[in-house]
Amino acid sequence: MALFSAHNISIKGVSACVPKQRELTKDYALFSAEEHDLFVKSVGIVERRVAPFEVTTSDLCFHAAEKLIKDLDWKKREIDCLIFVSQSPDYFLPATSIILQHRLGLSKNTMSFDVSLGCSGYVYGLQLMSSIISGGQIKKGLLLVGDKSTLSTHIEDKSTYPLFGDAGTATAIEFNTNASQFILICKATVAERMRLKY
Repeated sequence: MALFSAHNISIKGVSACVPKQRELTKDYALFSAEEHDLFVKSVGIVERRVAPFEVTTSDLCFHAAEKLIKDLDWKKREIDCLIFVSQSPDYFLPATSIILQHRLGLSKNTMSFDVSLGCSGYVYGLQLMSSIISGGQIKKGLLLVGDKSTLSTHIEDKSTYPLFGDAGTATAIEFNTNASQFILICKATVAERMRLKY
């Protein structure tokens, strides 16, 4: 079990962007009535959001970030770090973080990089950003986490298709020596995750 402790940082806000199109679990034709009831009861997913083909993960994260920056009244030139976490980046190269850095109008000096992770991505991204900011040299950062999971699931795969939708999020993190400490816990080791039957 990994235990992370974060000091001197504040989470200033979180924003999310989801596509307009909804797909209801009850409309999934490959589920019987019994399978639908069991799925909703055990997993809790009643609907998913599905992005059009031409919409990318960076589009979703961009809109989430723009709203958050505006709501916080942050100056874009003051954002020193951008981390993009996803398993569905826009391209193999260049990094999607660089695309977002440019689209958001951030400084060319902003540290930007991608992290390729799925389910645990937000927690690891938060720890990375916290580690970078807690020293005080970097004051403000954007953690952008999202996926366009519908690109990699097949409608006939009942084990994954009803589970995953599309979304982008933005989390604003700021250096603050008066902030309360928080702890992140990652319970499953790699070996334990290998034993889990997804």
